Amino acid sequence: MRPTLVLVVAVVLVGGACSVREDARPRVIPVEQRNNVNEIATGEEAEGASRIYLLSPVGTEEQIQLRSVPRNEAVSPADLLASLLRGANEAETAAGLSTAIPADLEIKSARTVGTRLTIDINDAFNELSDDGLRQALAQLVATAGEIDQVQQVRLRVDGENQGWPTGDGVLTDRPLTIYDYPGFLETSQPAFPSLPA
Repeated sequence: MRPTLVLVVAVVLVGGACSVREDARPRVIPVEQRNNVNEIATGEEAEGASRIYLLSPVGTEEQIQLRSVPRNEAVSPADLLASLLRGANEAETAAGLSTAIPADLEIKSARTVGTRLTIDINDAFNELSDDGLRQALAQLVATAGEIDQVQQVRLRVDGENQGWPTGDGVLTDRPLTIYDYPGFLETSQPAFPSLPA
């Protein structure tokens, strides 16, 4: 029993000596040890960390869900929203992806305060059907959620607040979140088996 205790104490002492400790006060990091934290990866270095959400037909009944797709060129919130407005590229269109966002939608401004992104748009959403409007809103809200710290979206038309339908069609005048559109996002999670009767 005593050799085991000695071995455990030795492992704890060696492991403790190898751990990374927090500095007691700020220190200067040598230039050769610094990462390029302020540089934006472009070209082949970009890995598509920014994502937009497009419509994807799922199943045999053409039930539409949102699929996330990478956008390498989107380096700012304005770029990401502009990429969403452009919609699917040729390869994505060939794969059956599309958008419910109207081609004439204009984003007049987009401003983040805390966790809320306020987007002012023109009245292009007025031309959409009920289903199309919910799909377009889900695309916009899900894409906005890819922006750092954004958790909710306040959507205005020509500077005026307006009520918007959630996924189940209920109108709300509060900021929208992705949780307002359950079942709209594709998932790689397999279906749970049914419970025995």
